[in-house]
Amino acid sequence: MNTPMNALVSDMVNLLDERLREDFEERAGIIEFDAELPRDHAECLALLDVLHRHPSALCDVTVLRVALNGTDFWILATDPDLARQHFGDVESGVFDLKDVVNQQFNGFAILKAI
Repeated sequence: MNTPMNALVSDMVNLLDERLREDFEERAGIIEFDAELPRDHAECLALLDVLHRHPSALCDVTVLRVALNGTDFWILATDPDLARQHFGDVESGVFDLKDVVNQQFNGFAILKAI
């Protein structure tokens, strides 16, 4: 990945996961060439686009679905690797927090420590 020109954009892009960084790079390139904008302007717009589509991208919380004995549990983790260690070899995936709360909990959920 190229380092973004603007320091603020660079700092924020460094917080994105690999998938969203690739999305940012792709969007910046498309905007730069299709809209014929300077690279730094294209990167700002690309970051706004990524954050618009993934508003929780910078909150540093990962949503995991863990299937235990046929039942799905939804876990919020600031350290997904530690959460996976805690639950061992179980099926897991990463999901968007807003989608999970809306689809699995009808718009709101109560959190309980494990």
